Amino acid sequence: MSLSPNNATHPKPWRIAHRGARDEAPENTLTAFERALDYPIDGIELDIQMSADQVPILYHDATLWRVARRRLRVADLTRAQLARLDWGAWYHRNFSGEPLPTLVGALERLAGRTRLMLEIKTTTADHASGHATQLTRRVIEVLTEAGHTLYPEHLFILAFDLRVLQQAHQLAPHWQYVFNVPPRQPALANALAAAPTELLHAICAPIGKLTATTAQWAREHRLGLFTYTCNGPRQVRKALRLGVDAVMSDRPGWLTRHLGNREGTLQSER
Repeated sequence: MSLSPNNATHPKPWRIAHRGARDEAPENTLTAFERALDYPIDGIELDIQMSADQVPILYHDATLWRVARRRLRVADLTRAQLARLDWGAWYHRNFSGEPLPTLVGALERLAGRTRLMLEIKTTTADHASGHATQLTRRVIEVLTEAGHTLYPEHLFILAFDLRVLQQAHQLAPHWQYVFNVPPRQPALANALAAAPTELLHAICAPIGKLTATTAQWAREHRLGLFTYTCNGPRQVRKALRLGVDAVMSDRPGWLTRHLGNREGTLQSER
């Protein structure tokens, strides 16, 4: 089964597995993604950083403390060095031996099976060093190489940094771009005012900061509205009340049950 490129009548809000089914498996791993796909989800969100030898790696945190109890960054080690780490044992011994999650591996496993929301993770220091530019370029190169397996309407590139989105859009204008609105106030209004709406498909705001004003801003600019991370009924009710287009949750199994089983409505034979 695979997503149909022409299926434009799917119901919303989309149910997005945030870093996979991270309530059931170590986040941003192939196991977490496969667990998420056990449910009638509409997409998977994942995080991308880059190794010292410029291999896009799936990881969220600023340091490797979660995985290896080390304060090093993903960018400090090569792919070979990162591959020696156990990417599942930190979560539970049952996941010991989980392999290094890479963007290439995720695309090979997931392309055509669900929507993919790829967040490019950068810091202010990454821009000063040129790392952010290199990471963005490498992500686009990997996506270009896998382009024949990817539908443009089913792939989204997310970032908190507008410069990343602008660079990526210049390199690959056919993908869809989503601005992750910074969670800290009062920067929210300033961030939205600076957003290059002509290249954006949507904005994505944390559910705790999402307001009717933000939702109205998105509608006025004809942008989609995504939100994260909705892990309970109150958060989901707020998201629905504000008319979001996509709900991200760490609990995709719970979310799909809470919103109702729509299995089969998004998928058809390729």
